Amino acid sequence: MAAAHNQPARMSTIDHPLGVGAASPLKVPEPKRTRFAFYLLRTAEALAVAAFVSFCVIWVQAQASAPGVSRLSGDFVSFWTAGQLVLEGRAADAYVRLPHLLLQLALHGDPTWGYLAFFYPPFFLLLCAGFALLAYFPALCLWLATGCAAYVAALRGLLLKSLGENSRVWVLFLGYPAVMINASYGQNGFLSTALLGAAAVWLDRWPLLAGVCFGCLSYKPQLGIIVPLALATAGRWRCFAAAAATVLALSAAATLAFGPGIWPAFFAGMAEARRSWMEPANPLYLQYWVTVYGALRLHGGPLVLAYAAQAVVGVAAACALVYALRLRPAAVRSGRAEVAAIAACVPFCSPFLLEYDLLILAVPMAWLLGEALRDGFRPGERIALVAAYLAPALFKVTLFDHAMKLFVIAAAGLLFVAVLRRMMFEARPCNLTSADAPLLDGRMPPRAPS
Repeated sequence: MAAAHNQPARMSTIDHPLGVGAASPLKVPEPKRTRFAFYLLRTAEALAVAAFVSFCVIWVQAQASAPGVSRLSGDFVSFWTAGQLVLEGRAADAYVRLPHLLLQLALHGDPTWGYLAFFYPPFFLLLCAGFALLAYFPALCLWLATGCAAYVAALRGLLLKSLGENSRVWVLFLGYPAVMINASYGQNGFLSTALLGAAAVWLDRWPLLAGVCFGCLSYKPQLGIIVPLALATAGRWRCFAAAAATVLALSAAATLAFGPGIWPAFFAGMAEARRSWMEPANPLYLQYWVTVYGALRLHGGPLVLAYAAQAVVGVAAACALVYALRLRPAAVRSGRAEVAAIAACVPFCSPFLLEYDLLILAVPMAWLLGEALRDGFRPGERIALVAAYLAPALFKVTLFDHAMKLFVIAAAGLLFVAVLRRMMFEARPCNLTSADAPLLDGRMPPRAPS
């Protein structure tokens, strides 16, 4: 370490283009940029923590000032009341509008809320029943707190694999706007992201555990459409088998708990959801969709055109993912890269994703950022990361007849391309030195001698 401080400070890989070596004709930037990058990263981390803490304070104040059940995080009402139906021995009624709606009205007492439908497979009812053992507000707090903790743990583990134990870059993802959006709905984006992040961390070393995570992701089937194809293409057969076994085990557990009749009720509920929620041209609902299908329907596109466009985009994204998985160098095969690519592909594979589902993009962003901070940013990666990070906030902009909502699809596409490109091309071995380490562990980079 002492010798390192006696030498001129070397440029950190945070600003060093991948593949530019000592013989490169490109001019190496001055060390001053290293200090700028240090301050920029530390400032971004501080802003992310401030945004997260501010939201938590506002959330607590809103809940405390509400006369009854607050509409903030109100989607959890659907999960909690579905769990109550399970505890009452009426699990199948979670998929029937009238009994489920009556229980929701009994909870919040406000008919202007409307009906919060339950679209999930029967085994998700087991989790809902566990939360319904508590009163509503403690259950909501536990739902969000444990989900957020799992989300943070998964992303922290993902980044530590790239940057080492001293990195605190993971705090950037506390301020990711999708965190606040998901919490404000009381939705399950934390759970989905935690499962994908854990699968990324474990796929190489513990493929069976990664398979369990993928299997549990089937609680939201639209997020797992691409998973079997991707695992098969990547030759992750142990993970594939574990995922399939997990889905079968969860289905068997639901059948034993609720009886075989739960499945006809579930499929009837799915058919009703398609007729009443997915296909009608309802701008009040479609404004929350983040898919090509949703964008076309929101702007008056015919149903057939919306389905066709979504199919074209989905097939193209799946083909790109398969191509990248098949052509990636065997020497740099990485489970973290593969799951990041899978997560980045998900928004293009299903017509039914809402804005809180954008939280899963934290997984490919965390992987790409970790690799770039370690090995250097490639052209376009900064733009892709910033666009994807800000996309959930910009999705809220309603200017130009909601045309700005298309930005989220473009941003997700940029991130997907950036992840595939980095996964396909061989990365340089990590050469972090004592001059580079301060950017990752929080110490000030040394000044170059005058």
